[in-house]
Amino acid sequence: MAVAALLAAWLGLMALAITNIAAGANDGFKTAITLNSGIGPYSGKEVIWLATWFVSWPILHFVLRNRELDLKKWFGAFLVGLLIAVVLMWPPVFEAIADAIKGG
Repeated sequence: MAVAALLAAWLGLMALAITNIAAGANDGFKTAITLNSGIGPYSGKEVIWLATWFVSWPILHFVLRNRELDLKKWFGAFLVGLLIAVVLMWPPVFEAIADAIKGG
């Protein structure tokens, strides 16, 4: 189902954006998600992104499989969500949010 694929992709991107913000706001979290010292916390961010996408897709497919969904509407929602995720991953935005969370 295409809608499940779109929603899973969006969830993965939002997980990446939120993980990016959390790593900027919390040094302990940033250290915890560093799976490879060569590339730093990016390794953990990618694992979280892929795991979220990979796990959510079959779940969403199972939940939405017998429903009649308007692909145009859901594609539009996906594009809006994609824009939100991209903005949240833009360095001036995620750094400002992380600094606000840190209290600085």
